[in-house]
Amino acid sequence: EQNQRRKIPFLCVPGAMPNATWEGNLRAVKWSDAEKSHGGCHGHYVRSICIYGTGDLPWLLKSKNLFANKFELKTYPPTVECLELKLRERVLNESEIPVEPSWYF
Repeated sequence: EQNQRRKIPFLCVPGAMPNATWEGNLRAVKWSDAEKSHGGCHGHYVRSICIYGTGDLPWLLKSKNLFANKFELKTYPPTVECLELKLRERVLNESEIPVEPSWYF
């Protein structure tokens, strides 16, 4: 994994942080020519980029990236659904107010 210091683009709006940066890559991408670094694609490749399958979920959940690239809801619906549920659970577990039972699926 390559860490790069990148400028995050912000508009000149109230509360903007024009000098904010992000350490690392913004997008989680599995390239076909870098399988040794990520353990391979458990979905399929399109133009050398992994379309994530359910086997890629552990890698995605460990990733510190803000975004993930690419999903096909019609091809691998459980991948998107499981990722959504796990991220929702993570957010609710970090809540500073009591969690209502209706907030869970």
